[in-house]
Amino acid sequence: MFAAALVGMITFTTQVMWRAIAAQFASFRAEMRAEFAALRTETSAELAASRAEFTASRAETSAELAEIRAEIGSLRTEVRHLDRDVQAISRRVFPE
Repeated sequence: MFAAALVGMITFTTQVMWRAIAAQFASFRAEMRAEFAALRTETSAELAASRAEFTASRAETSAELAEIRAEIGSLRTEVRHLDRDVQAISRRVFPE
C-alpha cells in the first residue's frame, strides 16, 4: 500500500512538474515571438525612415549637381567670351 501511494505520488508530482515546465516553455515561446515581432516592426519602421531620408538626400544631391553643372556651363561661356575678347585686344594692340 505504501509503495502504491509512493508511486502514485511520484507520478502525480512528475506530471505536475512536466505540465509546469511545458507551460513555462509555452510562455517563454510566446514572449519571444512577441519580442521578435516588435523588433521586426521597429526595424521595418527605421528602415522605411532611412529609405525616405536617402531618397530625399538623393533628390537634394541631384538638385545640387544640376546647379553645379549650370555653373560650369556659365563658366565655360565666360571663358569663351574672355578668349574672344583677349584675341580682339591682341589684334588691336599687335596688328599683323
